[in-house]
Amino acid sequence: MTGGVPRYLRLRVGSQITMLLLVITALIQLLELLDVTTDVLKRDQGLLGILYYGALRVPADLVTAVPPAVLLGTLLALSAMARNLEIVTMRAAGVSTMRLLGYLLPVGLVLAVGQFALSELVLPKADNQLKEWWSASAPADNAPTRLWAHTRGGTVAMDSISPDGSRLKGVRLYVRTAEGLMSDRVVAAEAVWNGKDWVLNDVTEFRVGTDKVTRSHVAQSRWDTNLRPDDVLRLDADRPNLSITMLAEVIEGSRAGTLPHRYYRTVLYRSFTAPLGVFVMLLLALPVACVLPRSNGGGRAVGSALVLGLGFLLCDGLIAALGTGSRWPPLVIALAAPLLFSAIGLLRLRAADRV
Repeated sequence: MTGGVPRYLRLRVGSQITMLLLVITALIQLLELLDVTTDVLKRDQGLLGILYYGALRVPADLVTAVPPAVLLGTLLALSAMARNLEIVTMRAAGVSTMRLLGYLLPVGLVLAVGQFALSELVLPKADNQLKEWWSASAPADNAPTRLWAHTRGGTVAMDSISPDGSRLKGVRLYVRTAEGLMSDRVVAAEAVWNGKDWVLNDVTEFRVGTDKVTRSHVAQSRWDTNLRPDDVLRLDADRPNLSITMLAEVIEGSRAGTLPHRYYRTVLYRSFTAPLGVFVMLLLALPVACVLPRSNGGGRAVGSALVLGLGFLLCDGLIAALGTGSRWPPLVIALAAPLLFSAIGLLRLRAADRV
């Protein structure tokens, strides 16, 4: 019997989490599509456009839904097993709450790896593809917004971009010295990506000397920069979705970014610590298994687990937002909430195990 307990527990909890993951993702999708349907129809995309938008948003919605699905799924599965005296039977057979946690760790590991893989391999590509499609289907009368980027060669402004980010119109490049003084201003009618480099067309350069400004004009020139077409598509995003490799490239300077480097360092650390949220939710939900079916503490245990789980999500988001603005160390921002709520969960689990 003991050998089948881990498999049975994982199946019950894992199936409940999977079902809730699909339900929560579907609810998020529904709310998003209700909000964006009018805009999609204005672009003459019809039903297929709505479905395409929803498909490209699925990875982001799944990543968002994993932590609450783990919390709610574990709570529902363990509460049902406690009511049916299954947990009591397990504990009578010598299975402690800490051992239940050990049984469920493989479930958490699978979910954490899945969440990490989606964030790293699928989400950045889907986000860029959605941005490209959204720009290509924009009405012709939409006024373009000037975009700015901090690149290795200086600050660049562009009046408009092509849907795939490979053609820039109205490019202005401002080059400064190490002391922060303007040294060059380059104006180009357009910049075209040829697959390896940018080529500037109709280029006028103003070079600032010690006593005068010189002007030169060429029909075409090569632009040496770390800005790439996929970076261009993310310029107007408040919080662009980047993989760990992309974040490392921005930090080392081989890829352009629009935000301070400390922001990218913080997001890099948080990319590694985000999967810890799955295990935090498991810890917070497990004490429900220790509540006796006829006691009056079941509702309180479920309520406290829900409050702590939602508190973890809120605290993690607040620390990330406030910590970046307050210049906290990136590693502290990434680890503060997971470590704090893991400690709370372990203390509650030890207390529940003594009941």
